[in-house]
Amino acid sequence: MNAPSEPTHRASAMREAGVYVFDVSSTPWQSVGKSGLAQKIVRRDDRTGHSFGYMSFDALARTGVHQHLGTAFSYFLSGSLTDFQGTTGAGQLGVNFAGSTHDAIAYQPTLTVGRMEGPVAYGADVTHSLHAGNRHTDFENEFPEHLPDLSITLEAVQASGTRVAGLTRRLVYDYAHTRVNRRMTHMMLLPGTKVPAHRLGAVVDMYVLAGDLTLASRGVNSTAKTGDFIVLEPETQVSYVSRFGASVMVWADGPSTWEDGPVSPELYGFTSGHGDPLRFANRAPAHIEPD
Repeated sequence: MNAPSEPTHRASAMREAGVYVFDVSSTPWQSVGKSGLAQKIVRRDDRTGHSFGYMSFDALARTGVHQHLGTAFSYFLSGSLTDFQGTTGAGQLGVNFAGSTHDAIAYQPTLTVGRMEGPVAYGADVTHSLHAGNRHTDFENEFPEHLPDLSITLEAVQASGTRVAGLTRRLVYDYAHTRVNRRMTHMMLLPGTKVPAHRLGAVVDMYVLAGDLTLASRGVNSTAKTGDFIVLEPETQVSYVSRFGASVMVWADGPSTWEDGPVSPELYGFTSGHGDPLRFANRAPAHIEPD
């Protein structure tokens, strides 16, 4: 497998040995066909509905009623979105599940980091394309008692130390009760922290919430800074270091393995089973098959 999909903004990305770094700070916002909504997407695949990037909402902008057909993440950098369940706001990670059906409105200007892992169904009267892989069709909420959102306050999740000196990690979401075994984590690196070489079993997406990260792969260094997006391809061997410290959001579609033996438990929070944070393995369990 090569890149998970053809990344956009190729000119702004450094692709070296399976490592992409995207600085989108100066690139224009992309229209989605509806006033008040815009995005900067670094990875989009309309066939699978997978995408990764910024989403922006003006005050009083509405998404329109839609139904998620796969897991969707929105980390709120500023502002908030409100649906019939309630409000998710700055500093929180909003998770929508396959089947989640809602209409969200921004009552204040809002900026999110979005990672969509499946297409979205809209009614036939909707013409905009906020999400990748839009489907325009009739649908019903088949499970109205299942609320659409899981809102997780990032700083409320307990941080755990690791055997990598200077690295702590929050296991924010482990995909329990879904059809895939992936991990969403928040990694914090003290200045000077070095993460040893490891090989990726599947796609890894990162967003540098704050700080700096220099990634090394096949003798080439790629540096990411605050506000940058990182996409790592499967089978990439990578190590990284933070000179001044870093706070990084990480979505891993499969486990990694250390290149020089079991330096520590698996880096991105995979365990031998969902919801079991105390059982680690250096090798991917045989029953895990990343998408």
